[in-house]
Amino acid sequence: MEGFEGPLDFLLEMVRRQRVDLGRLSILTLTDQLVDAIEGGEGRISLERRADWLVMASGLLLLKAQLLAPSSPEEAEDARATAARRLELLGELARMRAGADWLAARPQLGRETFSRGQSTPPQAQPQAELYVAFLEATLVLLEGREGRATEPTPTYQPRPPDLWRIPDALRRIAGLLRQHPGQLALERCLPPIPAHTPDRQIRIRAALASTFVAGLEMAQGGALLLEQHDPFGPIHLTGARVPS
Repeated sequence: MEGFEGPLDFLLEMVRRQRVDLGRLSILTLTDQLVDAIEGGEGRISLERRADWLVMASGLLLLKAQLLAPSSPEEAEDARATAARRLELLGELARMRAGADWLAARPQLGRETFSRGQSTPPQAQPQAELYVAFLEATLVLLEGREGRATEPTPTYQPRPPDLWRIPDALRRIAGLLRQHPGQLALERCLPPIPAHTPDRQIRIRAALASTFVAGLEMAQGGALLLEQHDPFGPIHLTGARVPS
């Protein structure tokens, strides 16, 4: 069509909005283009799409025939009204096809997405049966407790880990300061931990923390002096007044 290039559905929309004069549409050109499109799209374009083209082209030709060759002014007016209604229907068809394409492109239930299976609903029991079952369970509990002492409910008591504690560190520091009255490195106050000991790294960290806290307590009491000359450097203990 002179002055227009584009798909057939867009041409229908332009005609409906009265932006394209339907009287300028060439029936021969439209028919040739439709035949070429249907033959050329075989195997690539779905049958539904080609059927839509045929319906749209037929609608355009019918509209042009009604507008160009009315038998009377009344028929011309009816033809314009009918053309407007048909264009509206064709526009609705285009919108429905676009909506169908949008829905088809979404994940399909049972193919891309799956819903949660429904569980079997519990069967309702009569009230009388529930009452009898409750009485039977109560009697069983009472008969089982008869003549039997009440047993305490067992509780879970976790076993404390065997780690070096602060009281142990206090005794070891005091003993080492008696043997070495001068300056003593904090690492020398740690207990011996063999290499094959389970969880050796955890035990070393626990012993270091307990020894450091024990040294702080003894320094607060005036029993020793803690010295650290550099940030993050080694800590040294110097005995001042070791309690007997």
